[in-house]
Amino acid sequence: MAAPFASLGKRLLGMGSVPAPPHVFALDAATLRYGRFVLAGGAWELRELRRVELPAESFQPGLLGGPLREPALFGEKVAQLLAGLSTPVREASLVLPDAWLRLTFVESGELPRALDAREEVVRWKVKRLLPFRVEDLRLATAEVAPLPQQSEAKRLLVAYGLEALLAQLEEAFAKAGVWLGRITSESLALLPAVGEALADAPLGALAVVRDGGYTLLFTRRGEPVLYRFKSLDEIPSAASSRPGASTVERDLRLTRAFVAEQLPDLAIGRVVVATADSNREEARAWQEWLAAGLGRAGEPLEALRLPLASAERVGWMEVAPMLGAAREEVR
Repeated sequence: MAAPFASLGKRLLGMGSVPAPPHVFALDAATLRYGRFVLAGGAWELRELRRVELPAESFQPGLLGGPLREPALFGEKVAQLLAGLSTPVREASLVLPDAWLRLTFVESGELPRALDAREEVVRWKVKRLLPFRVEDLRLATAEVAPLPQQSEAKRLLVAYGLEALLAQLEEAFAKAGVWLGRITSESLALLPAVGEALADAPLGALAVVRDGGYTLLFTRRGEPVLYRFKSLDEIPSAASSRPGASTVERDLRLTRAFVAEQLPDLAIGRVVVATADSNREEARAWQEWLAAGLGRAGEPLEALRLPLASAERVGWMEVAPMLGAAREEVR
């Protein structure tokens, strides 16, 4: 897109100077969802929740998702969803799967003030880290606190997604009269939803388990500090044999060792695990794997007291990322 790099960062990472809109969409390969969240009397309320199913194989295959096969058909689905809402939507946030919008960290010295020059520096640094064509990606950065042993002065959180896909999604919503002021990933969106659980922990972790893989997002007093995404091809399902389970545990132990190396003075204090609402077996398995691998059993998302009131029965994993996108305090 032709948007300035700084503006792009606000839209991808959820940072800027305006409050989050109450309207949030969440998209995956099968479903487009909408939620409207209102802060009333000191508590968040879910005023509306709607869904529309997408045709099979709406998206081309790809490691970061893929472009829409039929953008016009997706636009019709967006219009269909909007037509069924009780309130017009002009500005909204969009939550995407972690497999489509991923994170990495880079170290840097002082960056140029000119936006084009800043982007060029970041792209050069990211190109050495990612197994993707950086020319095909949209990047957004936000400065975060440095690690104790890093070699350069600054540390940047970089979000990246496939430009062709993001541009198609923005265009589909724009044609329906909706400006997407924020595009964020599921794990980043979940942080404001579970903020109280992790904000006070010197070192906490959020594990997000989906069909496409799993994410581990470590936080230092609520701020993202380390990130790891593993795709489905690299992990077994919860129903796998114990050798498969041991593969997950081994990977988690390696991750724990890396975290200890990077943050030697901090111990993991709390872990929250978010799995599909209907899969209790998977949730229990991941609690065991996290306990064995990270040394802390994951607290299920549904066991937390999320600050949300709803007039209808909802699955926490479905609505919590959307709640987080609506709830995020924008500074």
